Amino acid sequence: MKKISVAPIAIIAGLATSAWADTLPDDVLVSTSGDGSIFADPEEGVEEPGIRAVTFTRTRDGEDFVDPYEVIITDFSDLGSRGEVTNCIMTNQEGVYCDAAGGAGKRVKTWLTGRNPFDIRLRTETDSMYPSVDYFTFGKTSNFTGARMTGFTIELLDSDGNPMSDTAAAEAVLYNLDATTLGIGARLPDGLFGDGGNEGEIGFFSPDRGSLTLTAADDTLTFGALTNADYVANFGTGFLDNSMVPDGLFWDDNDNPLDEAALVAWNNLSAGGWTYGTLETAANLDARLQELADTLGVEVADLGYVDGGLVPADIVALAEANGLFAVDPIEDLRNANLNYTITVGDVESGEFILRISPTFAPVVEQTVTPYQFATAGYLDSAANVPYLDLGYAADYQAAIADILALDTAEANALLETTGFSFLAGFNGIGLEFGKAVVNGIGMASSELSNDGATLSTKGMPDSWEVGDDTHAFVSLGGSKATYDATANGIGYDVESWNGIFGLEKRFSGTSSLGVVAGYSDGTADAALSRGSIDASGLFIAAVGRTTFGKGGAAQAMVGYQDLSFDTTRNVMGAVATGSTDGSQVFAALKGEYMFSQGGFRFGPTGSVEYYDLSVDGFDETGAGAWNLSVGDQEGQVTIVSAGLSGEYALSTGERATKLTGAVAYNNASGDDQLVQTGFIGLPSGATPVDGMDTDWVSLSLGVSSKIGASTMLNAGYVGAFGSDYDSHALQLSLSMRF
Repeated sequence: MKKISVAPIAIIAGLATSAWADTLPDDVLVSTSGDGSIFADPEEGVEEPGIRAVTFTRTRDGEDFVDPYEVIITDFSDLGSRGEVTNCIMTNQEGVYCDAAGGAGKRVKTWLTGRNPFDIRLRTETDSMYPSVDYFTFGKTSNFTGARMTGFTIELLDSDGNPMSDTAAAEAVLYNLDATTLGIGARLPDGLFGDGGNEGEIGFFSPDRGSLTLTAADDTLTFGALTNADYVANFGTGFLDNSMVPDGLFWDDNDNPLDEAALVAWNNLSAGGWTYGTLETAANLDARLQELADTLGVEVADLGYVDGGLVPADIVALAEANGLFAVDPIEDLRNANLNYTITVGDVESGEFILRISPTFAPVVEQTVTPYQFATAGYLDSAANVPYLDLGYAADYQAAIADILALDTAEANALLETTGFSFLAGFNGIGLEFGKAVVNGIGMASSELSNDGATLSTKGMPDSWEVGDDTHAFVSLGGSKATYDATANGIGYDVESWNGIFGLEKRFSGTSSLGVVAGYSDGTADAALSRGSIDASGLFIAAVGRTTFGKGGAAQAMVGYQDLSFDTTRNVMGAVATGSTDGSQVFAALKGEYMFSQGGFRFGPTGSVEYYDLSVDGFDETGAGAWNLSVGDQEGQVTIVSAGLSGEYALSTGERATKLTGAVAYNNASGDDQLVQTGFIGLPSGATPVDGMDTDWVSLSLGVSSKIGASTMLNAGYVGAFGSDYDSHALQLSLSMRF
């Protein structure tokens, strides 16, 4: 194909000017930052980084598509269609250009993932021919923020983040607000609201487009409420978050899983469940219903089809059992197609920023922490999205009014109670249970004799003496730990006690194997009277100990706890209660190397402990609108410690009373969680739960003494002292040799 150059008169006139515009290179992206990302969709053949620019390129010759050739158009104000566009910002797809057919996947997909703006930094390159160059942007933005958006802005900023309106137009990047035929705006995909778009001839929810209101300026596009009447009736005026979109019943109507399935019905929670939408134009509806009935093996009358009416339960059951149907979220309800044209001038720095900033309802905007943001976003949606109204929307709206009537700190504190603000308490109480077992059997210790290093009593609060054969012990302990508040959770105290019974068999005086079992019980009380978590359960663990060198000793343990939990949560003047089960796997490896000086022994110690807690999901009762459904939880904590240990025998001989002590530095790290929680009957949202990330100094003091020939009594204290965690434990144990 011969290259064609088209230059409007405005360009020729501009050749006498001294400023020449930049153009956008193919690799236009410099970087992204903030709460968002560009999604390179592999299913559509989009390659990283998901965005590119095309300049002066056309692939159409009338109605035919041909190899790319050059066409120079710099002003899009008078273009009649997007098929004439030669310059654009689009997805990074090989062989796809600005004028490709609709449905080619040209839209750059931006995901908004939080409350903060998302910046896309783009580069320009100097061109010596044109005073300005227009680029049409094929965009799509998706709401993954965790809250219903009341709107968003798209700003053009200079490389330092200043508004482009502060820069002379010839040296700026600004919107071309005259390119109206190409489109300036944001709207939901036409397959849901409109004429069907690329997938059909009808909009499932409405024949009218679902556009966001627009206020346009040279450097800012401000999008607001959705005004489509059908959208407002079902979803309100805001832009739904991904977690809030309803499920749809999709039909693979051509037995081809690679193309778009047809939406047949949606789960309208407030109206009784599965609800038909518009399935076809009036002229083709009868044929479409016959095709659907044939696929399900029923008569057309059995479908009970009415646009906006409920789907009969037996039809839903048949569809769910048919491999050509699937229940999936209606993702396009959280997607908005973006259309706009920018005019690139002579950009001195060679870079500019495209900033997308979401806006939210006041109860969401005033939050500070991620937990508050997620909780407010969820409450706002439950109050203001009509299809989510199970009869409690008025309660949620009244609560929001009460919250907004307070000052910010008090408002956010009240807001926090509507969610489960002390979910971390499950991990805390599990950790204290596990630590009690790990520390409740004492520490292997070496003792130098004529035969070399042998196992000996450590003399810690909860140790046992190892003799020639089998030994047994019982131990009772109690502790209290304080966990300070984190960014996403309120503080809480854990009080617990445990009972341990153990048996140990010694081999050759240098190693032993044992088993311990017992019971733990405790309570995590949340601060500010938010509620509590009661826990109890049985445990069993295997223990192995050995010596090495002249003063070394090591000990390994692996165990399992079977747990049950009862919860109480105080919310909006009501009390929500719940019950569930859980389990914990734990393991520990400890070691020391001791040196002797008269009756005094001392040396370095170290340990690694691991705790893996699983808690089943549960539903609360007792609080009406405020009952939560809490999803499964998985939390891990690893504790690494290093320190010094010492012991002193008050006299000589086998019955000598020993005083022991140890000091150690401890570091605990755990995984953050996103736990699914939501009001019962509604879709759930992700509640952030902070993992443990802290350190402390521990102090251990103990005394052990023989009572008779084969019995030893041990007692002691273990304390932890940190900036946001501390604990205090007492242990009493009795060991006997058989």
